[in-house]
Formats: sequence, C-alpha cells, structure tokens
Amino acid sequence: MDFQAGKFTVTLVQEYGLLWVAGDYQGWSPASAPQIGSPKKDGNHEGYVYVKPGGSYEFKLTSQNDWSGTNYGDGGGGNLSTSGGNLKFPGAGGFFRINANTVTNKYSISQTTWSIIGSLTGWGSDISMTLNGSIWEGTVTVGGREEFKFRANSDWGVNMGDDSADNSLEYNGANIVIPAAGTYKISLDLTNPGYYTYKLVKQ
Repeated sequence: MDFQAGKFTVTLVQEYGLLWVAGDYQGWSPASAPQIGSPKKDGNHEGYVYVKPGGSYEFKLTSQNDWSGTNYGDGGGGNLSTSGGNLKFPGAGGFFRINANTVTNKYSISQTTWSIIGSLTGWGSDISMTLNGSIWEGTVTVGGREEFKFRANSDWGVNMGDDSADNSLEYNGANIVIPAAGTYKISLDLTNPGYYTYKLVKQ
C-alpha cells in the first residue's frame, strides 16, 4: 500500500486460491465450511480439517462458498471429478490433511496427530500434543535453551519449523528456539490454509 495525501493504492502481490470443504460433518454448508488453500493460485491446494466422530464422513470440495461454483467429488483412484460421487474422510473422525490439485485433478487425504520433537528429548522421541477445539497444545519444561520442531504422526515426512522466527511455520523449516529455562505452553494453529502459526508462552 502507498499512503499519500489521504489516498492509498493497492498493488497485487500474490493471488490466493481456495476450496471449501463442505460435508456431512458440518451440515453440507459451503458458507460455513473450512477451506484449503493454494498460495500460488496454481491449482495445488492444501490444508487441515477437523472432523468430529459420527455421520457419513462424506464431503465435496467447492470453488466458492456456495454450490454455484465448480464442485469436486471422487473420480476414483485418487482422482477428482466434477461429476463424481462424494469424497470421504477415512476412519472415524479426526484431524485430516487434504491435498487437492485442480489442474491434475489428483487428491489425497491423510489423518494426522501432532507432536513436538527436539533437543529437549535428544531428538529421539516425540512429546504428544492434544487437540483442543481446532488448536494443538502441549506443555514442556526445560532446564535451559532448547530447540524443537512440529511433526505429524511422529514422522519426518511432514514437519514444520520457523524460518523467520516470526511465529509463522514452513514445511521443513528451521528449528524453533525455546530461549530459557522454564515451563512453556506450546500451541499449533493449522486452521488458516497456507498460513500456519504457533505460540510459545512461558507459564
């Protein structure tokens, strides 16, 4: 933005694509559905959705917050189809990562649980986090400066760190620093597609 004499101009830096994840778990309402995002608007969408236990676990992806846009269902074999049946979350509820590419029409869904791993455990074991609403939380006590990362399903295949030390997260990012001795509450927020954040609060 450029502010001058009470006026400002807005310059497009980056467009952002969204898909709404509307399904039985939230009343089939695109307007209130969570989204997955494509930060580069290249058709490659990604994000996380919590699905409570119960119901059919069926859903569709829609290109806008109603059913009037392009709606994507299951084309079989990991493919999206605009004429396919409903997609379905595997398992009986949980916290799912969705990848959907509307250019290649490929998708994948994987259930995740999140944990902390770092120098405080010798990088050899995970400290489990608990899902509180839609936020993952954990508490650690350290005797001095330590480093850690977040990872899904106790595996390095999906991990996050902080490259800029600004409380935003990147896949395969740099270690996060716990600066000094104490007990800390650590929160992980994956609700905003493409903009994942964390908090580190000393108790």
